[in-house]
Amino acid sequence: MTPRHVAVLLDGHAQWAAAKGLTESEGFRASCAKQVDVARWCHDLGAHTVTLRVVPHPGAAPDHLPAEADWDRMLEAFRNGWEGAPAIALNHLGDLGRLPAGLADRLRAACTPAVTGARPSLQVNLAVGYDGHDEVLDALRSVLRTAQDGGRGLDEVAVSLAADDLGERLASRTLPPVDLFVRAAGGQHLSGLLLWQSVYSEFHFSDIPAPALTRDDLAVAFADYSGRNRRYGK
Repeated sequence: MTPRHVAVLLDGHAQWAAAKGLTESEGFRASCAKQVDVARWCHDLGAHTVTLRVVPHPGAAPDHLPAEADWDRMLEAFRNGWEGAPAIALNHLGDLGRLPAGLADRLRAACTPAVTGARPSLQVNLAVGYDGHDEVLDALRSVLRTAQDGGRGLDEVAVSLAADDLGERLASRTLPPVDLFVRAAGGQHLSGLLLWQSVYSEFHFSDIPAPALTRDDLAVAFADYSGRNRRYGK
């Protein structure tokens, strides 16, 4: 059994940097750079969709973000693809308005779907400036505004509201459910990533900090998943 959609939370940059005598900012940038490797390894191991988020530290200063040149190299690597994944569909999750203008422009340009006949061999979702609570709240606001525009009362909406009504208004509504959720550096929580899609996910928590992750570490997570008896909440 191989997971089709894998979400990876990249954390542990601070302790990794401290152990190497580097700044926390350098550790964060190392985790961001690791996203390309993680996506490639997940694809090599059989995943079709990979969602990546580098966990930000509360109150982190803007200089924690990778330099524009770092983002250019990372996005170019995704655009070019690699052996076995020549066509990658790159998607952004999050509020571009929360990001520095230069980074927002780069993500907007890189994640604009190309008009080609090629079927993507891999979809990569970059969660930058993303908040899972906000995504669900925005979807609920959309449901309520639509009901108001249609002259429906709050009681009527509350009685008839179904999960699909909310799910189809999520910014991430086109994403499949997350099969395997991997978190680096020993944390055992979601940090708000894809709350809707991960409700029945299987979880694997690695003690390895994100900058030090290897293909073998992800292979352990995939092997762990393959031995699970998925019950989908039952």
